[in-house]
Amino acid sequence: MTTNLDRTPSRRLPARGVHNLRDVGGYPTVSNLTTKWGKLFRSDALHGIDADGRAELAGRGLALVIDLRETDERTSAPNALDGVGHREVHLPVYRDGLGTRGATYTAETLDLGGIYTWMLDDHGSALTDAVRLIADSGSDPVLVHCTAGKDRTGLVIALALAAVGVDDRDIAADYSLSELMLAGEWVDAMTAVMAARGLPAGTDITQIVASSPAPLMLATLASLRERHGDVPDYLRAHGMTDIELDNLRVCLLG
Repeated sequence: MTTNLDRTPSRRLPARGVHNLRDVGGYPTVSNLTTKWGKLFRSDALHGIDADGRAELAGRGLALVIDLRETDERTSAPNALDGVGHREVHLPVYRDGLGTRGATYTAETLDLGGIYTWMLDDHGSALTDAVRLIADSGSDPVLVHCTAGKDRTGLVIALALAAVGVDDRDIAADYSLSELMLAGEWVDAMTAVMAARGLPAGTDITQIVASSPAPLMLATLASLRERHGDVPDYLRAHGMTDIELDNLRVCLLG
């Protein structure tokens, strides 16, 4: 095992067996502060991470992992983080169920825009609870992940960054990196898995699995504001307090 002692800020973290592991530091805000490097990480599932990857996370002091996957996803691909020394919170976005409109969305042709609207409208409490965990983490490094690290994770990260004043264009640019990070082996494998599930006729599987276009995130944030007010208002409506919003700014910005 080798341990990377170089802590120079880097967007992508070195780790085999994981495809979309990266740091969310370095983004400027309207308050002229910047998101801290080494504080908030995002990733796809961590069941395949190798020993060097675990050493990398341990060396960065990873203290909290927020797993947004459903129980069956965790059971089939449990995180391989033994020895990292972290605390793990299982926070399934869908609460192990489709929610009040899930059947409608899954019975129609699926698209990412519709999925994101559904998550924000029907599963806002779970998304907000993840942001609240970040806010409560103090100086401890936190990693948020799901299976791909782009949709559920993408919305949680977008909400957290927007709430502390990161520009939508930077949020969208960060979101769009997933498409590059996941390209190739991961997309090929997941496309086959999704195709085997018998999705509705006309579903663009490649878009759902592989795509993370910046314009979609820009449109998602614009739509959220039109329907719910600004992002802090959205988070407050789902249980987040002003103290927690202040704590989020303190822990993420420097």
